[in-house]
Amino acid sequence: MPLIRTGDVQMYVEESGAGEPIVWIPGTGLLGSTWDRHQVARFAPGYRCLTLDLRGSGRTEGGGERFTVEDMADDVAGVMDALGIASAHLVGLSLGTAVIQALALRRADLVRSAILLSTWSSSRREHHIRRHFESRLYALEHGPLDVFAQFAFWMSAPSVIDDEPGLQPDVERELAAHMSTRLAGTAAHFRADLGHDTQDRLSQIRARTLVLFGAEDLITLPRYNERVASLIPGAAVEQIPRAGHLAWLERPDQVNDSIEAFLSSG
Repeated sequence: MPLIRTGDVQMYVEESGAGEPIVWIPGTGLLGSTWDRHQVARFAPGYRCLTLDLRGSGRTEGGGERFTVEDMADDVAGVMDALGIASAHLVGLSLGTAVIQALALRRADLVRSAILLSTWSSSRREHHIRRHFESRLYALEHGPLDVFAQFAFWMSAPSVIDDEPGLQPDVERELAAHMSTRLAGTAAHFRADLGHDTQDRLSQIRARTLVLFGAEDLITLPRYNERVASLIPGAAVEQIPRAGHLAWLERPDQVNDSIEAFLSSG
């Protein structure tokens, strides 16, 4: 699919499958292709799957180096409008969940349902995650890249590191393969993370919502996910055992089963 112009960016979008549309939104510094191996392969036989590179990453062009979660939500809306998608199921990971929250508040008509994997509601008030974003941004901007990369292990579940030595290297290789090489864009993603704050507005979201998280997530802590679910009317919440912030790579079958059950029940 060619680049899709929306506002000041040209969004890189991939599409496969047919049926009800699912828009898959990646996390900080990740490419849309992070969903391909496990999620798109599972859902494309029954759904129209669209993955995209957020502004600041991958093959998406433009957008500068100072932008907000709301800017990225407008980009997603622009892609959907350009493709004539009146509404879709949206699945987001971490930063992608913040984008979906903003989209559900700004363009509720586009969000048929929302699946938020590893989410939070306020970097200003949830201090643990704020410190995480600040530290990662500082390391990216001031230290050698290999040192920055070493601390990605915090995103894994401790039980995976301790008990599944064969799985952890595979997860780390797959994560590295889908990281954007645009470091200024990744830094901009961290700044957007730091500006995310929807806590006082989540009660306005009317989309059918599933909050999904790893029981051992050390980044978007389980209580942050549970808070989001408690604030969105009628939201379902489910935890994935023995999974961390990288649940979609660590426990893809369980994540996919939860998503599939939620979509089917709707």
